[in-house]
Amino acid sequence: MIQLMRRGIRHGDDGSAMLLVLGVLFVTTLFLLSSLAYAMRNMTPTRRDQDAKIALAAAQAGIDEYVSRLTANDTYWSLGNTDTSNAAFGTGQTIQGTGGAGAKYTYQLLTTASDTAQTGVIKIKVTGTSTPGAGHDKVSRSLTATLRPKGFLSYVYLSDVEVVDPDILGQSSACANYYYAGRSGTSGCSNIQWTSGDTVNGPLHSNDALQINGAVNFTNQTTESSWPAINGTSSATTWWGSQSPPLAGYSPVYAAPISLPVANTTLLQYVAPDVDGDTSTPAGPGCYYQGATKITFTGTTMTVLSPGTRNTSTPSRCYNVSTPTTAQSGLAIPPVIYVDAGTATCSTGQIGYPASGESYTSGSSSAVAWGSSSSGATTNYNCQRGSAYVSGTVDGQVNVAAKDDVVVTGNLTAQDINTTDIIGLTAGNCIWVYHPINSSGDNLNSSTNVTTIQAALLSLRHSFVVQNWNQGNPLGTLNVTGAIAQKFRGPVGTGSGTSISTGYYKNYVYDSRLAVLQPPYFLKSDTAPWAVSSLSDG
Repeated sequence: MIQLMRRGIRHGDDGSAMLLVLGVLFVTTLFLLSSLAYAMRNMTPTRRDQDAKIALAAAQAGIDEYVSRLTANDTYWSLGNTDTSNAAFGTGQTIQGTGGAGAKYTYQLLTTASDTAQTGVIKIKVTGTSTPGAGHDKVSRSLTATLRPKGFLSYVYLSDVEVVDPDILGQSSACANYYYAGRSGTSGCSNIQWTSGDTVNGPLHSNDALQINGAVNFTNQTTESSWPAINGTSSATTWWGSQSPPLAGYSPVYAAPISLPVANTTLLQYVAPDVDGDTSTPAGPGCYYQGATKITFTGTTMTVLSPGTRNTSTPSRCYNVSTPTTAQSGLAIPPVIYVDAGTATCSTGQIGYPASGESYTSGSSSAVAWGSSSSGATTNYNCQRGSAYVSGTVDGQVNVAAKDDVVVTGNLTAQDINTTDIIGLTAGNCIWVYHPINSSGDNLNSSTNVTTIQAALLSLRHSFVVQNWNQGNPLGTLNVTGAIAQKFRGPVGTGSGTSISTGYYKNYVYDSRLAVLQPPYFLKSDTAPWAVSSLSDG
């Protein structure tokens, strides 16, 4: 009995020990399982994080690939989302080297072709996807990019050739060549120089060599010249002329040329009536006029006098052609205005220009401009030419284009230059600042002096220039806030050193809004690359 009891006790002890061992094993197993689960939980985000990075890289690759398409075809954006040959608009473009798996991207334009034509902006959403294979979920990341071209609106001043327009002065066509390409040896050319007292407050670009013969001050680090000799040079002198380095501000650095279009007729597709010759596209939101046209802006409306506009399809919002010789007020300002040449019978001075008593040189409708280096130059006032005469204040956005000239006849300002109010002037030939003189060479009426222009100015074949810049008494300071792009440099006055004898002092200031905001339908250089201006997730 005693032995049985002892065995029972020992047997009970063994059972308790077994239970204890099993309990320890159970707890240990739970601990190990918990540890494994914890490790596995931490492994999943690591893998997903890796896949997310791959997806993000794929999205960035899609943006780069779309920009490369724009580089190869500047108007690729006009196809919208309809290019069926591009897999990125459909099932997705596989990243090269992933063998059909691993990563791909798709993209979608968020702006229409008409949006881009008007604003100069492309918005594109690109989605990159990482496909790691069986047993793993796909991971996607999206990026939205805003693309803008670097072109005319990127500079306060842009010129193609650094010479006074030879056509305005009646000089040899040899003067139209680049300074660095041999014009320096051509006699009779009115070369332009930068000298003491000249200050440029903003980015500058010239396709020519800059001739610097004094202490000019370029205040912005974006000061560019396309003179091939300075491409890759280590020389401290990156200009032509007698001024020794260093300059007070920034010195020119090499940048690729930026070409100017030869005409602005592409804007015809955005006006009414439908005159662009393409019957497959409807009339646009703009207004079309013919012959010399006077436009005065007042807030959100304008007054127009266009005797040569007789097209019966002209919408009433633009002009009542039944009374073409009567100035019409209260017209809503359209996004784009195009003034074309006309054929209707008209008389010089019918719109008020030239003014009574104004001395000018008459000419045919085909002539560009008239004058000489001694007598100055004026607008060709032939009433059948496609010329717009503009002034006033704009509460809104407008681009005034003319087949021939744009003449600024009075101050031209934005209602609020700190908002989206913006003006563009696009002339096939010249943009003139109105400065009438009498037969004695004196200023005709000082009250007509233009002092302020707030606009992006683009003169395609000639210049931004002051009428009779070398005649009459000094006119004070010409304040231009915006951007100036021109084929040839246009003179605005004469003088010596920092003093003027005729014409204007210059105060040109870059409107920084133009880096992100353009006048409607403003022209783009076909050599200006598209680039990402902003990038966001989603």
